[in-house]
Amino acid sequence: MSAKLIHIESPSFEDVYLQFHRLIYHIAYKLTKDACLSEDIVQETFLKAYRKWDTLIDFRKIQSWLSSIANRTAIDFIRKESKRKEDLVDDQETYDSPFIVSSTRMVESEIDFHFLEEEIEEGIGMLPAPQQEVLRLKAIQGLSDKEIAQKLNLNPATVKTRYHRARKQLTLLMKKSA
Repeated sequence: MSAKLIHIESPSFEDVYLQFHRLIYHIAYKLTKDACLSEDIVQETFLKAYRKWDTLIDFRKIQSWLSSIANRTAIDFIRKESKRKEDLVDDQETYDSPFIVSSTRMVESEIDFHFLEEEIEEGIGMLPAPQQEVLRLKAIQGLSDKEIAQKLNLNPATVKTRYHRARKQLTLLMKKSA
């Protein structure tokens, strides 16, 4: 299936699975670094999506909807796995508290960072196109105002203004979503 589902008003669940199962696997694997656990997360994600299929209103947002379900499911699996490992360590009375606590915090921090990245990317997508372009070139690609001005055939002052406005608007969007 090569066509994007976002152009279909009401795709079948099977078509959605065929198009997005690899993406969901990659999201899960990025968070867990475990192939078997990632496969379980894919199954659980699509099971949850199937149960809530009738609540999806805008099929153009299906990718972000599934990604969100996958992220939350992966976090749940990681927490369960972490809890299970803590219980095993407790049972063996070789509990190394600082290690378990720090590794759990690292996983949670990585997950929080991943969610933040997604929220920022979503927020950038809501900005006007000229602001998006300047923000991506400066913040993501690391270009200077002068380089951006040359690339976009703009005055450097215009680049600074667009960047400032984009950051301000993105901050407001992030506060609203929090």
